Amino acid sequence: MGKSKSTGHAVLLLVITALLSACGNNDGEPEQEIVRTVRIETVKVTEALAQRRFVGRVDALKTVDLSFQVGGRLAELPVQQGTVVAKGGLIAALDPTDFRLNEQEAKTQYAFAQLDLGRKRNLAASDTIPKVMLDEAETAFKLRQVALDNARRNLSYARIAAPFDALITRRLMDIHTHVAPHQAVVRLQDVSALHVKINVPEDLIRLIGLADAMSIEAEFPGQPGKRLPLRYLEHATEADAVAQTYEVTLELQRPHDMKILPGMTVSVSVGSPFVNGSTEITIPLSAIDTDEHGKTRVWLFDTQTETVSPHVIEIGAVAASRVPVLSGLSGGEQIVTAGGHLLHDGMTVRLFTGF
Repeated sequence: MGKSKSTGHAVLLLVITALLSACGNNDGEPEQEIVRTVRIETVKVTEALAQRRFVGRVDALKTVDLSFQVGGRLAELPVQQGTVVAKGGLIAALDPTDFRLNEQEAKTQYAFAQLDLGRKRNLAASDTIPKVMLDEAETAFKLRQVALDNARRNLSYARIAAPFDALITRRLMDIHTHVAPHQAVVRLQDVSALHVKINVPEDLIRLIGLADAMSIEAEFPGQPGKRLPLRYLEHATEADAVAQTYEVTLELQRPHDMKILPGMTVSVSVGSPFVNGSTEITIPLSAIDTDEHGKTRVWLFDTQTETVSPHVIEIGAVAASRVPVLSGLSGGEQIVTAGGHLLHDGMTVRLFTGF
């Protein structure tokens, strides 16, 4: 029994000795550090933009209330609100019965006056009738010709055709209603191109001569992130009596993949270079890291040693996915754009070159 215990103690002692020996050998070999892959961006200095935002309203290129130049009973109104009618297409028509009767009457009277004038010319040539009778016949013929032209014109006025490719905005009259001359029947709009109107303060209207150098974009509530370019057209030179702002009209080319209608509201951003030619530095939001004291920093990449080091910076207000740098960077530095919380000073990294 005693011999068995001695043997067990000896085995345990040998195991402990081996473990201690192994630990002693590892102390002399440093652990291999993980080399992380990082994305790098070179800091660039760009011309600063003064960004202003305005609420705008979409307007049609033209808005027209169509009416008849003659009165009568509205017999045809085939258009539907919200539909587009091609140029020359029928918009509305009056009952043509009375206009056709008037044309027929004028045509008969014109033919009779023409026949009477021919007879009296023959009689006057042989001195059978006095010249005054010939003059009366010629005058009557001319009056009948004018009456026939008027009758034909009134018949043509009984129909309204689309003056351009038109969006039917509103039907202002019902069919079978008696319509007076010049009474609006249909309101339509030309939406081949769209206008966006905004009201800007006087400090920006002074820069309107530099409109071509401005970056002007529209963003609709239903399409966040999708920006459409705008082009300056004109501006009012008289300020609003209450707000002291000036109305500016911008042109928006109608996109084929969006349903944009007059009356919609839109967010308009206007970016113009600062008058003093200031510059700015922006970096990706993902490049921002904080140290243990809460200070904002980025990680600089050293191309010689392929290591990174922390660098404290001061940033401005966050805008979208990039942040303006107020101090700490001058341009040309290479910074890590993601994963800063996994790095430490002097750490060796490998550049990401693609998948």
